Amino acid sequence: MTGVFTRLRWLALPALLAAGCAPAGAQELYAMGGGQYTQSLKETTYSYALEYAHNLSDYAYASFTWLNEGHVTDHHRDGYSPQMWLRWPSSSRRFLLSAGVGPYRYYDTTYAATTGSVTDAHGWGVLYSAAAQWYFHAPLVLQLRYNYAQTSASIKTSTLLIGFGYQFERAAAPGPVPPSHYDLSTPRVEMTLMAGKSVQNNFQSPQGVAWGVELRARLTPYIDAIGTYLDEGDTHVVKRKGVAGQLGLVREFLGHHADVGIAGGFYLARDQDYLVPSNTVVGVATNTQVLGLLSMTMTWRVTRMFHLRAYWDRTLTTNGRDTDVLLAGLGWSF
Repeated sequence: MTGVFTRLRWLALPALLAAGCAPAGAQELYAMGGGQYTQSLKETTYSYALEYAHNLSDYAYASFTWLNEGHVTDHHRDGYSPQMWLRWPSSSRRFLLSAGVGPYRYYDTTYAATTGSVTDAHGWGVLYSAAAQWYFHAPLVLQLRYNYAQTSASIKTSTLLIGFGYQFERAAAPGPVPPSHYDLSTPRVEMTLMAGKSVQNNFQSPQGVAWGVELRARLTPYIDAIGTYLDEGDTHVVKRKGVAGQLGLVREFLGHHADVGIAGGFYLARDQDYLVPSNTVVGVATNTQVLGLLSMTMTWRVTRMFHLRAYWDRTLTTNGRDTDVLLAGLGWSF
């Protein structure tokens, strides 16, 4: 339990520091796609990423990236990385070159060396990145990005991505928007009913029907406290459900009609494992354990009372049976 909280704390720390360094706004959200090359295997595959960037000054910014490195032989890997960046703007401020580095927390669907069975191996590495941004038409940005993921216990990869970004703030001058005042939102409490699917992280990616209920309270304009009941359904590898408590970083935009956020915390789960390859649930008693839960969310507010929210949860287990839980929800504010 202590190890889970320690890993979540170090994963979230750079993002929390970035949010506290700047007085407000000046954020950008990117979606990128491209390819990945694994030198040790001499294989190529697809890759894609989501990036949230927070401007600190004209020459520095912080980011949080989720990177999917595709599928190569015996490795299906993705991960998260908070990074610090330095950048060099052109005289017009429309074209910038950037270099960044940060820890890389990866999740690799592979084979356990001791048993030879499929597992979702967790590990740490370093993500080195270089990027070129073109602010061609506000609020849109074009980014070309290169990443090198260096690890000691997994594959080393190179990814080349291209994609578009959206600036949450506008400015009279081209280029990145400096930190500025943020129009604070009204604190509120929300409840959301959600349903979707869970995907087991193994080479077959079996799925189950998932649903849940979330209660979310806005503590500050940037921080939410979140309580969730989550039922992951039955993937025929694991049946799991439980309650989770998280703290989330959130940013509203489009006049408070939309927001994006990341969250992390504990997940107290009742877990039933299946025998392999049998479909017989192990034992009669359930196994209750404290896991980790990482989440990314996006919200659209239809009215001030009603909203639509999309979720991507990653459960963090200690036995290599992680899941991705994809959910959509309808909720209301009190």
